[in-house]
Amino acid sequence: MIRRNAIRNGIFGALIALTPLTAGCTSDVGNATEDVTDVKHTDVERQAIGNCWLYAHASWVESMNYRATDKAFDSSQSYWTYFDWFSKITQGEAETELETGGNFDRANDIVLDRGLMTETAFLPEEANSEMSPVQHAALDTIKAELATGRLKDSDARADRALVRQVLDEAWKLSPTLKAELTKVFGATFDRTFRSSATTTKGTSLVHPKDFAVSYTERLTDANKPTVKNTSVAVAIQQWREASYPSWSDSSKRSFQVRVQQALHDGQPVVITWDVDFNAMESSDPVLKGSFNMTTLTKAARPGRQGGHMTVLEDYEVDTKEFGLLKAGLTLDPTNPSDAKKLDAALLPTSAIQFLRIKNSWGALRDDRASAPGFPGYHDLHMDYLNGPMAWCPDLADPKDPAKCTGRTTAWSNVVLPPGY
Repeated sequence: MIRRNAIRNGIFGALIALTPLTAGCTSDVGNATEDVTDVKHTDVERQAIGNCWLYAHASWVESMNYRATDKAFDSSQSYWTYFDWFSKITQGEAETELETGGNFDRANDIVLDRGLMTETAFLPEEANSEMSPVQHAALDTIKAELATGRLKDSDARADRALVRQVLDEAWKLSPTLKAELTKVFGATFDRTFRSSATTTKGTSLVHPKDFAVSYTERLTDANKPTVKNTSVAVAIQQWREASYPSWSDSSKRSFQVRVQQALHDGQPVVITWDVDFNAMESSDPVLKGSFNMTTLTKAARPGRQGGHMTVLEDYEVDTKEFGLLKAGLTLDPTNPSDAKKLDAALLPTSAIQFLRIKNSWGALRDDRASAPGFPGYHDLHMDYLNGPMAWCPDLADPKDPAKCTGRTTAWSNVVLPPGY
């Protein structure tokens, strides 16, 4: 409902099935004029593998940092992916296959243990690319090493020095970068920022306690947001995951209001949801760029499915007093007339039409229709999010509706700042 007038660039990645604890992934900076209640986002990027959860986490971190510094930080999702793989392999989570999925908590652990790094520092050749071909190539290499190569045996996978060597080669890390990683974490990565008094001095790594963020909380005063300027390490401890209720319409509406309030205060709310690509409209001018039940019903069968994690940008809501408040409408809460509209949007009688997300699937792609005027952004209609809809991500395409016996409510959860 509230945004700045800017066109962003965007990206796409693989879709994989969602396990109960793991989010698989349906694999330009805005202008300087910031609307008061808008979410401050960096560029959309394009995932190459099933690690949307790290791209969503990056959007969350970068948005809070952008608000704190007024500068765009391009965090390296590849850097986090490298350490995710190291952990999974050495801890016995990868045998013949490497699962690329994860969740918000896992991303938090990676940041707290390993900190941050810019894409320029980790993969200089990809600093100006919207998608990382190195990620895909590295994944193919590691899969081969696990299946028939140096990491095919459990003893080899437990050898931290060997696993690191294989990963360094797969990612083609420079001697300088490898030396920096050794300096901070040790030759076999036994040290972490949480477990040791290690320093980043003289390296390109950023300690999570040194990474500035700004967000609002409503613990101090429930009636108005209080700005909190702190570090991402503190934000990780304070933001909390909340599951979307399924027991009543009133409970759903109360939950939605919490999310709306966070968006009114400019917060980068993370949302996890289930994707069915047959619900994505690519031609109808009214629904183009959205996931909705009308399009899914017309398809007459489920499409490719999987879990996905993104970050919210905007929403559209129908109010009793002011009618439809459209996504992209600029409302200023300091203006009395606009303030009344914002208040009306939060009433129990108001109905959200859709939520707009910053995605990691790419901009200006014919096969990934975006919200009009917002390349890389998509609209999730409430009829789709509320469902329920048929759910059978493990069935091969084209899916037989008779064999798709599972059901899901597409909206899974969000991550909210304290007090919301």
